[in-house]
Amino acid sequence: MLRDLYATLRGLLIVLLIIDGCAQSIKHDEAAAARRAIEFAQAAFVDQNFDRAYDLLSAGGKRHLSLETFKQTVSRMHSRGFPTKVTAKEFQPMPGENAIWIYLVGQNSEDQFGYRLTMESDGHGDYQVLAFDTGVVGRMFSPLSEKQPFKTTFSTH
Repeated sequence: MLRDLYATLRGLLIVLLIIDGCAQSIKHDEAAAARRAIEFAQAAFVDQNFDRAYDLLSAGGKRHLSLETFKQTVSRMHSRGFPTKVTAKEFQPMPGENAIWIYLVGQNSEDQFGYRLTMESDGHGDYQVLAFDTGVVGRMFSPLSEKQPFKTTFSTH
């Protein structure tokens, strides 16, 4: 009877540890993610160096997007022209995920552009671009209360 009680308690403890491990939030380095997002924006949006920008995608990003499709997607996003400067404005951790959203604003002499980059953590303090879009979906479906402005400015040159 005592042996059964210990076995039950041990099993319960293991289950609780697993649940606790899954519930803990992942600590992100938003500054590191922003620097990598700006590096990507410089290559893809400002310099239009699509080969270099594609190299900056994570393995998961490349798995869903061929180089040719990547080039077409970036070009289609910029039918009115490309920005000459891009700045990281806000970030938003993705609860329970190994990724963080970085919101960017691009501009040229005539227009302004919005971007949302999903930055995937490698678990060692570095990030790569998993996905990118214009941020419209992010405004509609992500809770605004979690967006936070950067305290430091991160911009292309």
